[in-house]
Amino acid sequence: MSRNRPFDFRNRWLETRDMSLFRVYIAVSIDGYIADSDGGVAWLDPYFSDEIDFAGFSSTIGATVMGRRTFDQAIAASEWRPTSARTVVLTHRPIEHAPPSVRSFAGDVRELAATLRHEVEPAGKDVWLMGGGESIRSFNEAGLVDRWELFTIPVMLGAGVPLFPRGEDTGFELTPIHSKTYKNGIIEVWYEPLEVEAS
Repeated sequence: MSRNRPFDFRNRWLETRDMSLFRVYIAVSIDGYIADSDGGVAWLDPYFSDEIDFAGFSSTIGATVMGRRTFDQAIAASEWRPTSARTVVLTHRPIEHAPPSVRSFAGDVRELAATLRHEVEPAGKDVWLMGGGESIRSFNEAGLVDRWELFTIPVMLGAGVPLFPRGEDTGFELTPIHSKTYKNGIIEVWYEPLEVEAS
């Protein structure tokens, strides 16, 4: 794939892949935050653009996974906009009055990943790991993130909810496979895990 050529999600991508992917598709500030100190994302509002083609991305998604705080924040702000027929919320607490497409999960994410892949793969769809940072980390630690699609916003928040929470994580290497700079200053870069050759 060209690293700088504009990408048509709905045509070329759907025709060339051979399996469903678990994709982190997320906006992040220059200093690494995905939400402000209150968990809000209003700082992203000035950067929304049709050029990003979120509808094109959504058309490739068959299931969405998110953490409980991300879900509660979206509901409280009336920002709930399902992008797929299936939404899974990682939580140990029951979800009251959940929409029909939403279900909770509190087990091993490897089991969840196997179930979701079985559900979405026949339709040629992917799974969106929406966030927040803790839920993404659980998939990353299990080796389940196939692609990181990061949109770096030209903003310094100074504090907030980090994409990579502090913890006992070991480092990992990624390979950039695609990049694009938008007119409003956003830089989009896709990364995939670095394949390590067996010794």
